[in-house]
Amino acid sequence: MADRLRKRISGSDFLVSGIGMLLAFPLLVAMLYTPFPMAWVLLFGAVFFVFLNTGPSNAALANVAGPKIRATAFALNILIIHALGDAISPPLLGAVAGHYDMTVAFLVISVSMLVSGIIWLFGMKYLAADIAAVDNQPAT
Repeated sequence: MADRLRKRISGSDFLVSGIGMLLAFPLLVAMLYTPFPMAWVLLFGAVFFVFLNTGPSNAALANVAGPKIRATAFALNILIIHALGDAISPPLLGAVAGHYDMTVAFLVISVSMLVSGIIWLFGMKYLAADIAAVDNQPAT
C-alpha cells in the first residue's frame, strides 16, 4: 500500500504505519469490552493493523540509512524493538495489572498505540527530506 501511495503522497510509509496504529487503537479498546468469541475478531483486527506498519517502517529505515550504516541501523532497530517490547513490557504490564486490573493495563497499551500512530503521521512531513538527504550523499 505504501509503495502504491508513494507516487501521490510523500511520506506514505509513515502514513500507512500511522493509519494502521490509529485503526488498531479502537479495535483493541472494543475487544476489551466485547464478549468472546466476538472479541477474537476484534483482537485479530487490532493485531493485523499493528503489524501493518512493519513493512513500511522497515522500508523507511532502509531509505533513510546510508548504505554503510544500513545493517547497523537495522540491528539497532531490532535491539530497541525487543528491549522495549519483549524485555520490559511484560513486567510493566504486570505492574499496571497488579495495581489495577488487566483491562487498565491493556488500555495503557492502547493509548501507546494511539500515540505511536500520531507520531508516525507527524513524521510524514520529514520523511521525504530525510530520504533525499541520503540519496544526495556522495558514493564512497
